[in-house]
Amino acid sequence: MSSDDEAMEGRQTRSTRRVMRVDLSKMDTASLHRYRKYYKLGDAPATATKEELLPSVSRHFAQQQVVDEEETLLKFILAVQKHNRQAKAQKQQVLAFQAQQAQQQAQAYQNHLHQVQLLQQQFRAPGTVPAHMPALVASGRVPALPLAVKPRR
Repeated sequence: MSSDDEAMEGRQTRSTRRVMRVDLSKMDTASLHRYRKYYKLGDAPATATKEELLPSVSRHFAQQQVVDEEETLLKFILAVQKHNRQAKAQKQQVLAFQAQQAQQQAQAYQNHLHQVQLLQQQFRAPGTVPAHMPALVASGRVPALPLAVKPRR
């Protein structure tokens, strides 16, 4: 039989139900009682001896599904990789959004600076007041300022 045939045969036996051979008689009585209590095995009394517990615990243990470790680990690794890809994509979206917000804030700041510079230029010319200033002062949104400020002594 070739190694490929052996590998295929190994895969086929992995997918079938395997019988785990575990010697439960090596467990102490307290462990068997904890197993019985955890899995709520009602067919053995709480004061049962080890010999009385072994048949019900063995029966229950034999009924448990055997997990294919390789398949489980593979699925776990794939799930972690998928989670990491999603987290990376989400992080990139957040960074792009933050960059866009920063760019918008910088543009708003530039616009504000430009407006301030225009107002400063208008006030530098002696005796000139921007056309909209008297209306803003009259509305109370901007306090009235003297055109010439006397230095303090």
